[in-house]
Amino acid sequence: MRYERILLDIESQHDFFAPGGSCYARDASQQAQNIYRLFGWARRNDVPVISTVLRVRPSETGPLADRPHCIEGTEGERKLLRTVLPKRINLGLRNTTDLPRGLFERYQQAIFEKRQTDLFRHAAAERLITEISEATFVLCGAGVAHGVVEAAVGLRNRKFGVILASDAVLDLAHPLAPMAYRRMEAKGIVFAPTEKITDSRPRPILSPEDRVMRIAREVARS
Repeated sequence: MRYERILLDIESQHDFFAPGGSCYARDASQQAQNIYRLFGWARRNDVPVISTVLRVRPSETGPLADRPHCIEGTEGERKLLRTVLPKRINLGLRNTTDLPRGLFERYQQAIFEKRQTDLFRHAAAERLITEISEATFVLCGAGVAHGVVEAAVGLRNRKFGVILASDAVLDLAHPLAPMAYRRMEAKGIVFAPTEKITDSRPRPILSPEDRVMRIAREVARS
């Protein structure tokens, strides 16, 4: 059984969303609360979650701002505690296509660590998404001009539906953010507030075999 929606959480890390983070801005607290609402919705409805974590080498600044951020081994690199689910697997930085069999049957959350912003440059993440069918992705997180738009456009190019949780993303005041929004709009990404997304309950999508079994049960009851 597969689910109608998958939550894709891009760089929900302390440096962007937690007070004291190197790229924290006051309005980030509201976006963080909306990300927590999305995670609560995912937990309640067994929605699979794909999360990314940016890990920047100590000798580098990072790609999302002109201040050092998400530096490996620092507090700012840590993922927000409420965006870490109990049933999770961290597939790290290793850039191979190896994945556990039946990943989302065993875990609700898959976490991928990245040196670059583009999710699809992580071979295991790309393989996981390639093996998913009939799903709409709900996006939240940080870096509209980088990881968010790259993920959204990459998903649309692969024929997935994409909903951007418009009040659960940060553009980090990047000058290319307005262009990224226009690009996503042109690609058919739907912009929706968190409240509207979480009001809906994802419906399970049945395989052909499951549909046959459901029909058989309904016939037996009639």
